[in-house]
Amino acid sequence: MESPPALQAWYFFSNDLPDGEVIVPFKTDRGLAFAVRTGAMPEATLAALNETAEFVLGIGLAHLGHTEKPPD
Repeated sequence: MESPPALQAWYFFSNDLPDGEVIVPFKTDRGLAFAVRTGAMPEATLAALNETAEFVLGIGLAHLGHTEKPPD
C-alpha cells in the first residue's frame, strides 16, 4: 500500500489577490500555498521562504495534516 504523497507548502507571486491583501494562504490538494502580491517582497525573500518551508516540512519540524485548514 502506497503512502499518500507528502503535503507541501510554497509561496508564489500573484496579481490576483483581493484589494488590500499582501499575502493570502489557501489549501490545495498538494498542501498549503501562499499567494504574495507581486512586488510586495524581493524575489530572493520569496525564494528563501520556499527553501525554509521545504526544509521545515522535510525534517518533520512542521506537519501539514489532511484535516488542517489555513487561517481565516
